Amino acid sequence: MLHCIHLDNTGVVKITKVEGGLEGEHIPDGNFKAAKRKISWMAKSDANLSVVLTEFDNLVSKEKLEEEDKFEDFVNPDTMASTEVIGDAGLKLLKEHEVIQLERRGYYRVDRPYVSATKPLMLYMVPDGKAKAMSGLQGKLAHR
Repeated sequence: MLHCIHLDNTGVVKITKVEGGLEGEHIPDGNFKAAKRKISWMAKSDANLSVVLTEFDNLVSKEKLEEEDKFEDFVNPDTMASTEVIGDAGLKLLKEHEVIQLERRGYYRVDRPYVSATKPLMLYMVPDGKAKAMSGLQGKLAHR
């Protein structure tokens, strides 16, 4: 069972089908605190836009280098990853350098505002220093 965030805690949804699209049964008196998963959703709309979320990781893979350590041995080869997502039309109003919070994802800074479908909104993750993500979602990078 899962809790749909934008249904104002009016119960839970028991997923009955996954193949070809989600289908479920609304259980109005279901316990949303006991739900194993929580999802956010938005309506399918032509006004929705392309968004690229970019995460960065540490350049060095060891927290503290010792004198005998060779720097080259601890250079992290995977320091940047991007994910394409669909965003709500309201994101078109964002301006360069604004910082926003994406629900259950984290904080992001606008690197490039939305221009067109070929020049999507570019958001850079703002590190919060936490070892664990804001949600159960794992990003593409390990973030230490």
